[in-house]
Amino acid sequence: MLTALRAVMAGGSSLPGLRRALLAFVMLVSILLIAVDSPILTMAGALALTVYLVLSWRQFSFGSWVPVVLSVVALILALRRDIPSEVILRAADRMVFLAALISMLGTLRSAAVFAPEVARAGIFLTNQPASRRYLALASGGHLFGVLINFGGLALLLDLAARSMSSQATRDLPPDVQEARRRRMTIATIRGFGLISLWSPFGFATNAILITLPGISYWQFGPLGFAMSFLFLGVGWAFDRWQGRRFRQQGLRPAQPPEGAWIGAAMLVGHVLLLGALVAVLQAIAPISFQQSLILVVPAYSLLWAALTGWQEARRPAQGIRRAADATWHRLAEMGPEVSVFAAAGFLPVMLLAMIPVGALQDAIAALGLGALPMALGLVVAIVFLAFVGINPIVSSSILGAIAVQLAIPGLGVTVIALAITGGWSAVIGLSPFLTTLIIAASVVGRPTWVIGPVWNGAYSLTILCIWLLLLSGLMLTGMIG
Repeated sequence: MLTALRAVMAGGSSLPGLRRALLAFVMLVSILLIAVDSPILTMAGALALTVYLVLSWRQFSFGSWVPVVLSVVALILALRRDIPSEVILRAADRMVFLAALISMLGTLRSAAVFAPEVARAGIFLTNQPASRRYLALASGGHLFGVLINFGGLALLLDLAARSMSSQATRDLPPDVQEARRRRMTIATIRGFGLISLWSPFGFATNAILITLPGISYWQFGPLGFAMSFLFLGVGWAFDRWQGRRFRQQGLRPAQPPEGAWIGAAMLVGHVLLLGALVAVLQAIAPISFQQSLILVVPAYSLLWAALTGWQEARRPAQGIRRAADATWHRLAEMGPEVSVFAAAGFLPVMLLAMIPVGALQDAIAALGLGALPMALGLVVAIVFLAFVGINPIVSSSILGAIAVQLAIPGLGVTVIALAITGGWSAVIGLSPFLTTLIIAASVVGRPTWVIGPVWNGAYSLTILCIWLLLLSGLMLTGMIG
């Protein structure tokens, strides 16, 4: 924090420097709150976060403004209704923690982008022949996303876009070039979207673990992991069908450089090792999964950056300094992501304190809605709300928290968790307002509504239907409840 303040003093009153210092303070507060329960510290972190968001308003898109405005309205209504200060404090604590979580995950991105194995993995994945390209890019989008999140998505899409500028690709007919661009783009997006089904480092999993009381990752994560392979196969079938007319043209297949596969194998190793460290810390320390994650990720990033510096020039300090600089500079530009995560922490707590749960239960009972239609409705609601600009992390946190409070027989936390992961995974590559497609559009140079509904609509609707059938089957047979 002192480093941040010195940077602000050195740079005068520059807004980027001030934003960096404020968000760094929020990150520090979240770590301290793991060890101590301090309302003063919580409010200090919430105040710093609020100022950061106010100073970042020019970065906001429509998808950022919606949850921010909803949060402001919820706070005003809470104050007018004399909601207890304990509720507001709990909402502030959740807001600070989630904002810090997305910021901490950014440290992993900073370490990964400089690692040579990441670049080698990208080259390996984007230079596969057409018969293997979909599975390679979808798997790569998944791995890059698990480790680097949106940074991984942007990195792999950028590598795919660069491959389009090679002389061999430019010599292809225009329709073949456009088809290749489309297939590479949606393969990467689909693989990235599968993170929502299971990844312990993903936003969906963490939103579920924070929102649903008493739930364990093992109640929903393994099933999501298994389903990710099925959805990978569904996407591959779509890709094969779309590329059927090009297979008879005798196009020269691409070929990855020799030994490039080692980079992809090393990425798998990073995912496994990082996950194991988080699990071990949670097992040996009296902290939650998210608290373990927020401690392990920056430490792992530091070690990874040091290893990269050692491999390049036998200078681990140089690697650490480079990754730290990248993280520091990115803090000023994280307003859109931080705003959405902060709202996802704040809104559910505030709304639950104001919504008349008893009256809502009576209304649902009068309509005759049981656990199954409520679960399926939750899946569809997450998809629908994403099309009006409400990010799944916000809608899932709110709807999931409300669903738990309704205490409908058969609508347990496992059902709610699976409903959230299904809706989230189906819409993440479909809604034009979500960050996934906004990033893809900026890299690929095609509108979000083309990449989402036009290019990826059939696949997204297919996996949505499969998930609805799966959830229905599990509930009707009594396997979950």
